[in-house]
Amino acid sequence: MNCQMSNRHAMWGTTIVMAIALLAFIAIVGFSPHHFLYDEPYYVTYISLLHQHGLTVAFIKSVPGPAGPLYAFVHVVAEPVTHLDPVRMRFVNVSLLLGVMVILGAYLRLQKQLDFWATPLLVLVVPMTWVLSGMALTEAPALFFVTLSLYFLLRGLDAFRAERPVWGKFWASGVLLGIAVWGRQPYLLLAGVVVLLALVERRLRASAIMFLGVVLAVAAPLFIVWHGLVPLPMHRVQGLSVSHALLSLSYTGLCLFLLAPRFFRFSPTQWLILVILSLVSHALWGVKFYPIQTVARRLIPERLVPAYGQICGFVFVCVGLLFLASALRALWKQRNDLRRIAVYSGLICVSLSPLFVVHQYSSRYTAMALPFLILAADDWRRWQTETLLLSGVGAGMGVLSLFSYLYLGQLYP
Repeated sequence: MNCQMSNRHAMWGTTIVMAIALLAFIAIVGFSPHHFLYDEPYYVTYISLLHQHGLTVAFIKSVPGPAGPLYAFVHVVAEPVTHLDPVRMRFVNVSLLLGVMVILGAYLRLQKQLDFWATPLLVLVVPMTWVLSGMALTEAPALFFVTLSLYFLLRGLDAFRAERPVWGKFWASGVLLGIAVWGRQPYLLLAGVVVLLALVERRLRASAIMFLGVVLAVAAPLFIVWHGLVPLPMHRVQGLSVSHALLSLSYTGLCLFLLAPRFFRFSPTQWLILVILSLVSHALWGVKFYPIQTVARRLIPERLVPAYGQICGFVFVCVGLLFLASALRALWKQRNDLRRIAVYSGLICVSLSPLFVVHQYSSRYTAMALPFLILAADDWRRWQTETLLLSGVGAGMGVLSLFSYLYLGQLYP
């Protein structure tokens, strides 16, 4: 009974902290400057191009950045309310994040989880969520649609377990994933989740083929016009980046640790193997990472800065491989549960997607795995004191990150 009371208190304490974090999130955005910052002005041009060309092939060809045109569609629909005011446009993304939280809560409620109302608040434990959803950037619309896609896929798997028809839910999931791909092309990798499900459960093969056909039918026009997976101006930077994939795995691992540290448990022998693999990976791909670089350069002699980057890069590679090993282990242990296969394999797919993003890596790409992170962590999280503390740490990092972007960044007229 005392343990249950402790868990209940920890859940309520965490919920209160995250509710305060949500209010702080809304306040930071609400009082943010009426100017575009960082990448915002770059992507606002999508909207003017859509006004100029309309929904035509010319518009799709004219998109200047790596992200798809979904951002422009969403903001044109919202334009009668936002009037393209920067703060109001940021609130479009805030609203989309609230939608993600509602979708996750709705699914958890269907699973008869008593904490269905508390768990969705944990999206704010992922620090990158704050910038992704607190600024007028491109990831949030795609994130909303991929969360809806996951919702219908999981509902379809629930229906399959109950021996009910799954075609309608798989069709809806495929359409929504195709729409998400119009926002962020790396989400196309999630089609592999249904392929894996069909390999595990043969009775899903017909539904999987239909799902893949729907995704391709929705997404293919974009790639046909572009003659590839990115707009024509970006063709010169296509390829593979192993270092970006390792960084993404590392950030995903850090976020999952904040959500559920119990996910990472290994024997001393397994730890030794992971360290050796990390050393080999670091030697092959030379990942360098400079956290809090400005502060570090003030405290560390200039001649030691390269060593600082090497050491931090090695630590990050360790974290990334630790996450990947933990996720593959969880996937294997839960191989008889189709819903867990969908969540874990989806998390791995999104985490590895920066492998195909050569031009740059942003930690925001990690937050694109948000619904998978929350549902994967749900298996391992316990409402304990550590949950409260780690949630506060993650939310605090998010506050600092968003505040620095919105209030300390360079303003664009």
